Amino acid sequence: MTVSYYVYHHNKEQLLCMNTLPFKLSALALSFFSVAASAEETKVPDEIIVVTAQGQQSPWLGSAASSFRRDLANASLQIDAAALFQHIPGIQADSRANYAQDSRLSARGFGSRSSFGIRGIRLLQDGIPLSSPDGQGQLSSVLLDQLESVEVLTGPLAVLYGNAAGGVVALQSRWPTENLASVQLSHSQFARQQLLSGALVQGKHALSISLKNAELQSPRQHSNAKKQQAQWLWQSAFDNELKLQLRYDWSYDPLLQDPLGLTLQEWQNDPRQTAANALRFNTRKFSKQQQWSLNLSQQLEQQSWRLAAWAGQRDVGQYLGFDGVAPTSAGGVVDLSRPYQGLDASYSWQLGQLRLTAGASLEQSTDKRRGYVNNQGVQGDLRRNEEGEVQSVDLYSRFVWDLTPDWQLSGGVRHSELDFDVTDFYITAQNPDDSGSTSFNKISAALAVNFAQSEHLSWYLSTGRGFETPTFTEMAYQTDGVGLNLGLQASTNQQWELGNKWLQHNWRSSAAVFLVKSENELVVDRSIGGRTSYRNASETKRTGVELSALWFASAAWQHQWTLTQLNAVFQQGELDGNWLPGVARQQAQWQISWMPQQSSDLTVQLTTLYRSKVATSDQNQLFAPASTVYHLKLMAESSLADLALKYWLGVDNLTDKNYVGAVVVNQANGRAFEPALPRSVSMGLNLSF
Repeated sequence: MTVSYYVYHHNKEQLLCMNTLPFKLSALALSFFSVAASAEETKVPDEIIVVTAQGQQSPWLGSAASSFRRDLANASLQIDAAALFQHIPGIQADSRANYAQDSRLSARGFGSRSSFGIRGIRLLQDGIPLSSPDGQGQLSSVLLDQLESVEVLTGPLAVLYGNAAGGVVALQSRWPTENLASVQLSHSQFARQQLLSGALVQGKHALSISLKNAELQSPRQHSNAKKQQAQWLWQSAFDNELKLQLRYDWSYDPLLQDPLGLTLQEWQNDPRQTAANALRFNTRKFSKQQQWSLNLSQQLEQQSWRLAAWAGQRDVGQYLGFDGVAPTSAGGVVDLSRPYQGLDASYSWQLGQLRLTAGASLEQSTDKRRGYVNNQGVQGDLRRNEEGEVQSVDLYSRFVWDLTPDWQLSGGVRHSELDFDVTDFYITAQNPDDSGSTSFNKISAALAVNFAQSEHLSWYLSTGRGFETPTFTEMAYQTDGVGLNLGLQASTNQQWELGNKWLQHNWRSSAAVFLVKSENELVVDRSIGGRTSYRNASETKRTGVELSALWFASAAWQHQWTLTQLNAVFQQGELDGNWLPGVARQQAQWQISWMPQQSSDLTVQLTTLYRSKVATSDQNQLFAPASTVYHLKLMAESSLADLALKYWLGVDNLTDKNYVGAVVVNQANGRAFEPALPRSVSMGLNLSF
């Protein structure tokens, strides 16, 4: 079985089919991710979506997976991870313009309850998890400039990644394939960055090192940020198709000032103002993260195996916009240290037209958390001291069965066991003992069928059942009582999806209709005295339609459209009929690319992004208004002997639209609106030798 993806490049080939190596899965999923086989033979297979060819039909048409890949070959100013997910239907990526708060993603409503960071979506880089076992994740530590592609899996098949896998985001690093030295300089009125990279390839061994420095700000006072990152990659190929990849990632953010969100009236009066508490309490954040990861694999004709291991630590210090002096408060200063590690192993084999995969994974992370009083920007007395450990053990299996040249059946099952344990070291007469432990045992399963109606058109139907446990943050406090909120249950979901894919000549499109029903959704119960408690709400229902199309009108013109309609509402109880907060009902995108020389030597792109209004809380009392934003970009390439040049000029928010980039969901003080950046001009140059 091989995998192919149709990706769009700015060159004379209007549609490029990239043949790729077969992929092994380290998590239970029904597909494989692609890695280019010709130019990148030494890559270790990543994991995600099983795609198999049937007869002479395109492998993309022969897959029941709702997956979308975006190539990131073009150099640009990579600051906000949300920009990676443009033109991917079903994904809502919020641009905060506030670097103290991590980018926020949601997939078909999963992850929408997160006030900051990413929950409910499984994050991977080169097959290595970026999410913690309890479902929390962030992209701020990823060196965005050195990514080759991003791929997103939504729908029923995503549940096979276990806990909090309402969607799967898989990032693929740019592994070295040739000797290279490069420097990239980018500048705008809100950001400046420098990137140095070098690669050395000798035979079947390759090494690369990248260093990045960035200085950021926004028009709002108290919004400066500094980020430093480094990445080291090593890969080797041995006899008998044995392959090894080693990766070390390091990131350090010494200063991330937080101007805080605004109330609706403040945003309407002056979106460039800074909340008074941001100055009073000197709200800011710093973070440091390092991680080692290993991929070892062997791909033979009838069988394959993969072993992945990783270990790292994340340290965060943050000054919040209140003092946290109350005896029962967790404090206004956060001091978090999180060591983590994991191991994943899988084995696949072929039996005629049936391919089977079995595997197991073990993940563990420990949150060593302290909280202190914030004395107007100075650390004060202790208010929290606890250690929380979560461990997950998963067993999984899957199959892909080509019943006939036109029909394919695929499915899988995954058993997950998660154990949570918290020890509270800060116990006083006013502050009770919040120690406790709990565990969850859940089974995720999915089944899909694909029918190839013709060599140009296919249909698929899939269903799956998944789950999402509460995170450490959500279990920390009870509304009434002491100890962990052990009454919280895992949210469960049942999904159905019907879709088709069409590929013919210079046109590619897909359409999907889906239904998601969930039980025991987590919502905020009470937020008072520095403590926020959660509860399980009644059912939710999400129905929607996703459309995507790519049209190569000529050798010089390309159009790309995506449209997402998502109706996500609570059912029953006091929230019956309310929209899920943080979720837009409609999103639409249209990108026009013009290549006047019918090559990548010169490209002009105009992107239009539309988003409907968004509720800020479960009660639906306030909404961020709808917005339409335009981005314009010019990119050019040239070469001189062994020197390759890439340069670009971009104008974001072309009409200088005043709009809300993101909302802070269920913010008790009403400061739920985070203004997006005004019109900004960026330029950059990349020199490669």
